[in-house]
Amino acid sequence: MNNVHTALAVVMVSMLSGVGVASAEIPDEVKIGGIFDYNWAEGAESADISEMAVQDFNEYLEDIGAEWSLSISLEDAQSTPAIALEKIQGFNSIGVDILVGVAFSSHINLAATYVDTNDLLVLSHGSQAANLAIDDSIFRLVPNDGNQAPAIVKMLEDAGIEVLITVVRGDTWGDGLAAGVTDLFEGTVVTGFRYNQDVNEFSVEASVLDEIVKEQVDEHGADVVGVLYVGTDEFLPLIQSMNFYENVHDVRWFASNTQSTKTYFFDDDTAIEFAEKTQFTVTRSIPTAENHIQNHVNEKYMEMYNATVSTYGYAAYDSVWLLGISILQTQSTDTGVLTEAIPNVAAHMMGASGSLALTEYGDLATANFEVWQVAGDDWVQIGTE
Repeated sequence: MNNVHTALAVVMVSMLSGVGVASAEIPDEVKIGGIFDYNWAEGAESADISEMAVQDFNEYLEDIGAEWSLSISLEDAQSTPAIALEKIQGFNSIGVDILVGVAFSSHINLAATYVDTNDLLVLSHGSQAANLAIDDSIFRLVPNDGNQAPAIVKMLEDAGIEVLITVVRGDTWGDGLAAGVTDLFEGTVVTGFRYNQDVNEFSVEASVLDEIVKEQVDEHGADVVGVLYVGTDEFLPLIQSMNFYENVHDVRWFASNTQSTKTYFFDDDTAIEFAEKTQFTVTRSIPTAENHIQNHVNEKYMEMYNATVSTYGYAAYDSVWLLGISILQTQSTDTGVLTEAIPNVAAHMMGASGSLALTEYGDLATANFEVWQVAGDDWVQIGTE
């Protein structure tokens, strides 16, 4: 039994004195569905890591002599809420009622009623919108943005920003995080633009934003004006569109943790130049503590894909293991039984993300943020929030 499996075996023995064990037998093959977004870099990564986690967990089951195994079927939500819901409905139609993935808050927001009505269980590795912190059968293995908004505001204050221009992806997550920052920021907030999540061409928006930045710089000075970007991989085409303008490069730019591991700042000449000119700075969500499970995931993923793991990847790995241990502890695949058990299981588990203890609403309880900046050909940490 390898070190990762041994550690979780110890965790298993010590947990759940207060959780009732169901009498139903576990089927030989426990089928779960995975819904990921392959055109989002962290989505494709998390799909791969979920398969890796299933493999690791099945090795563990074999080590302890269990007579069942996990299997996962993967579907692509194409970063579209309606397609994510369609995939959830498709899994439910074939009797698969336990799901992992479903990373975007807009997908969770649209699917929540269906999930609840049909007694499904979802473990999300990426949804962070603060307004989705509700009592339901959707667990989120990342901290919600009620924790990140204060960290972003502190980052802005430390940089001396008094006038904040916002550029926001128009979905549940983007609107929610931007609103959280706006509520806490004590300076002036100016709307740059809000864009539809399907847009990937920003020539008009870049022109408008350039004028807005110029107006604010003329009135307040470049040193106290900053731009906050709240979005995902659409940032690269925006950066490329802004390459034709000067004013947008005269102020500092900031972003949330979704940009904190992007490699296009080192692979794309326009993005590299943008990051250098604007001292591009972000918050980064980090695990509560480095541990051997995290090291195992890092080493195996590097060996398999020659790449590093994001916080979303850790959460995807932990989702599978939290689910698997919960099934093992309850001896049940009933979603109602598992929904009741998961908070107790999580309270006693350490995963790749660190402690898996959850809030009363099923979100990862502990949130740690660092401040990182693009410097040369790498990300460097410049502070802790």
